[in-house]
Amino acid sequence: MRRLFSRFLLSLSLALTLGGAAQACSVCGCGDPLASSASAHPLADSFRLDLSTVYLTASAQSDDDPTQTESVRQVNLNATLNYSPTSDLTLTVLLPLVEKYWTLSAGDAPAVPGGTLADTGTPFGIGDIMLGARYFFWQQTDFKTKQHQALALSAGTYLPTGATNINSGITGGPIDTHAQLGTGALGFYGGLLYNHVWDDFTFSANFNVVARTKALTDDPNSAVWDYTFGTSYTGGISGQYHLADDFAISLAAEGRYAVQDTEANDAQTAIIEAPNTGGTVIDLSPGFSWNLSGDSTLYAKVQIPVYTQLIGVQEIDPTYTVGTQFLIH
Repeated sequence: MRRLFSRFLLSLSLALTLGGAAQACSVCGCGDPLASSASAHPLADSFRLDLSTVYLTASAQSDDDPTQTESVRQVNLNATLNYSPTSDLTLTVLLPLVEKYWTLSAGDAPAVPGGTLADTGTPFGIGDIMLGARYFFWQQTDFKTKQHQALALSAGTYLPTGATNINSGITGGPIDTHAQLGTGALGFYGGLLYNHVWDDFTFSANFNVVARTKALTDDPNSAVWDYTFGTSYTGGISGQYHLADDFAISLAAEGRYAVQDTEANDAQTAIIEAPNTGGTVIDLSPGFSWNLSGDSTLYAKVQIPVYTQLIGVQEIDPTYTVGTQFLIH
């Protein structure tokens, strides 16, 4: 009985799998920051280890030259450890290992005659670590109808552990702010999660607010000096249906609205809105989860932008996630 209950919990927690750790652009990262801890009923005194790979690409017009385009290809390997000391509380730590490939197109003024790139950078390392907690303050179970409902509050912080001093091997200057491994700032988030579980179907909804401080550096030559990522509002609804005991498919509609970033002007005399940042994205996100054993599950998901209202000239492509999750108890 305990094994069947553990399997139910593990598959249920994947209904909203994909956190907000991937930050290649100001509008990247829809969904729930604490998605990997979205179990409707945490198993007391248990650990959950989540290992996922996230791939995304994004581009925007250069701030300095409208004929140039900045592009980022990013791959995250996210290791998330969740611990539930009780049946209504989950504590989370997320460690992102990040690789980015950033390019600046030559535009009308190539650095090398006939060249296609004016600059490039390939940073690799630890990103901004996330700490969080989710508390289920209300739960209701109806054993006759096999239904369970729950409401939870989420809160946490992003720590400025990712490097922000990476320079170009071509120009020697710092590469773009969004190409750095971290934001250089503290980030704070809070949110609300609702789950409703039937026998073979789960409905989930979440809403979250993420706000960051100004970058914590006094170096005017830093890529993040006087830079502040705009406050973002993320959330979505998700449905997961079990086609079989060990296999489920899911579909989510997820969105993000981000306020424009702010930065120092060229003369470093005033703070202005950063061009080509911020806006609205709505994703349609199909996925699946496959329970390989009682305590381990494989999952995959793709977030496909179906509506964008972005500020300035920006473009984001689908985000792909593949991962596995283990319940340890």
